[in-house]
Amino acid sequence: MNQTKISKAGQILVEAGIVLFLGLIFLTNLLHFNYMMNADLASDAVLARLIWTSKEIIPSTWYIAAETRIIGTPNIAALFYGMTGNMVFAEGMACCLMTVFIVISIVFFGKKADLKRLEIDLLVLLGLALPVNKVILELLYLFASYYAVHTAILFFTLGVYAESIKKEKMKPVSAGLSLIFALCLGMQGMRGILILYGPLFGIEAIRTLYRFYSRGQQERQACRRLAAAAGDKDSAASSGGFGCKEKSKKADFIISLWVCTLLVVSFIGTCFPFSEGQEFSRNIRKGLFKLATVVLPNTKRAIGFEQAGIYGKIILIILVAITCCLLVELICRMWKKEPIEAVNWAFLVICASPVVTALIISFTTFGDSERYYFLLIYAMAFAVVLVGRRISGRWKSAGEILIAIFVIINVYTVYLPILKSAEPPQTDEYIVGKYLEENQYRTAYSTFDNANLITVLTNGRVQVSAVSSVDKMDICKWMTSTQWYVPNVPFKERTAYIIPESQEEKFKDFLTEHKNEVDLLQKIGEYSIYVSDYNFSVLD
Repeated sequence: MNQTKISKAGQILVEAGIVLFLGLIFLTNLLHFNYMMNADLASDAVLARLIWTSKEIIPSTWYIAAETRIIGTPNIAALFYGMTGNMVFAEGMACCLMTVFIVISIVFFGKKADLKRLEIDLLVLLGLALPVNKVILELLYLFASYYAVHTAILFFTLGVYAESIKKEKMKPVSAGLSLIFALCLGMQGMRGILILYGPLFGIEAIRTLYRFYSRGQQERQACRRLAAAAGDKDSAASSGGFGCKEKSKKADFIISLWVCTLLVVSFIGTCFPFSEGQEFSRNIRKGLFKLATVVLPNTKRAIGFEQAGIYGKIILIILVAITCCLLVELICRMWKKEPIEAVNWAFLVICASPVVTALIISFTTFGDSERYYFLLIYAMAFAVVLVGRRISGRWKSAGEILIAIFVIINVYTVYLPILKSAEPPQTDEYIVGKYLEENQYRTAYSTFDNANLITVLTNGRVQVSAVSSVDKMDICKWMTSTQWYVPNVPFKERTAYIIPESQEEKFKDFLTEHKNEVDLLQKIGEYSIYVSDYNFSVLD
């Protein structure tokens, strides 16, 4: 079999892998959406319904959580809810569409960075196949896709960045669109700066310093590229390349100005009254301790070491080693003043994001989670693509076998258990919701951990709202709407109160106050269901 046929066979296998994972993601979101439902995941589906019913992008009655959702999954799910009236299906469809956006943005980046078709397909496949940590899957593809829009905009922006460096000119339309995206992400919160615009600014600063450090050699390289593009290499060389140097400097200045503007525009977005900021202070003295005991373990979880089996761990270690070796090699090339291709600068931006995040979290009081390092997945995928360009023969075959093994492991350990599970899962929360629905209770209250969760498990047929304390039945000002509490709902209304065992003692104060008006209806698992002909919720 000749090399061309081998290449085509590899192309078909990689594309088949992409179709497989897209199918698994779609099936999970559409047919098993409640597989690991919790309060946070449920809140997005509840918000999507509220966006549609209120006809507001940012509902004025909604208490925002960590980020204001402007161009996120709930906004897309709201449109599907308007078409179907099914909040579970709507949110599942939105997650599927977000996955498609990520794939399209990676393809866009690959084309702009001059990756070959097989390299683009491999980057897409690894981006879909490498996540084994379900928390990371929630961020990108399943159930909520919290950071899917950030990821899609990341690869779009890197595509503009790589193309501008490579061609030494910037397209106004792409640049303008990227600025609009920066403003939107800024309006949502600080995450865009942390994930994309901060690291991009840092790498562009390094690229600028590197240009000065290797000025002579880089200018000659720029002249040769421009002259070759013009088909007049000899004349460019004989003229000393002055025009080429000036054009190259102008292009680099415009790129740097654009990167700075992205950061500034995104920061301006965070200053809007409805944007959600983050409060934290310095943690200089205990920074190294936090790095070792909190940050590094979370980066390990983000990569998937705790979830992967023994073979998966071995492959992940190899992928991390490849990524680190590629980084070291790029640093050595800079030291030797060798030219760095545009695609490598983009790779450095993706690697810089988790590093910058780790440093910020280590030396501040900002809370940490494995979800903040999700770009390590794409850094490893990108490293495989770049290293794959340089190897051949047995090494390439070995790499292909390792990728195939990891894909099989991922399907077996992550997706098969989901596809085999009952939908919805027969949990106490589902049984409670079903019981309320069968007994014609449409309004209920519980703690935050249960409220939106039960609402989604009943597909919105029972509205369970969160209270801050079960003894007061006052509103929990976190991912809930003020329109679900008295006086915005009728006081005289059949109402249920779902009390977990851990809150029973505290609930006695409420029962004492309303002893002749509240009755125990049923006990299901760890939950006691109390009912009343009155709604005793409190807005303030």
